Amino acid sequence: MSYTFRLSVVRVECLNEQIWEWGKDEMHMLAYGVTRRGVPFATGYRDLGSYGTGDANQGGFPILLHQTELPDDGLDGVLFLWLVEEDGGGVRAAAAALDAAFLADYATHADTFLMRGFPRDCVPFAAFYKALVFHAPRVQEASTDGRDDELYAPNDFYMRYAPTGPASTQSVQEFSFTNSKQLGVYSVFLRASWKRVPLVLG
Repeated sequence: MSYTFRLSVVRVECLNEQIWEWGKDEMHMLAYGVTRRGVPFATGYRDLGSYGTGDANQGGFPILLHQTELPDDGLDGVLFLWLVEEDGGGVRAAAAALDAAFLADYATHADTFLMRGFPRDCVPFAAFYKALVFHAPRVQEASTDGRDDELYAPNDFYMRYAPTGPASTQSVQEFSFTNSKQLGVYSVFLRASWKRVPLVLG
């Protein structure tokens, strides 16, 4: 049995625009995740819209970040992400290379943990955070290419499947965070959902 997993940004609110900024804030997101059974993913560099103080959802929301099918014994996951206010475009230019480097690092660390006898259930999350140790400086460096992008402090979340309804066929988890930098204050709201894939009887 499998479930369709979807991760989306459902709302972005600008509580205060950044200082020293010409025009509106150009907000983006860079995110990575892994499921409990060791399925890593990168969402790509996502455009969240242009914002001034008091603006919300300046674009086509909800924004689907990731969708895949997961086995019913590996539905939980972790998510790690950065908000980026784009100025120089360094993160945008490096995004594809950053994603490839992170996924390669994750695979290397997962293999190393397995060879060293780590319990299989511990490997996905351990390898994920080990890869982030090396990846965070790359993202920081990319943000300083040209006229600096404003890289907000990262956020991480545990995405937990908790079935609802009489048939326990789906689950929805909503979570949010608020980041600030250069007096720019943003609240971002995300939704993770799981829905059982119907059995096809042949």
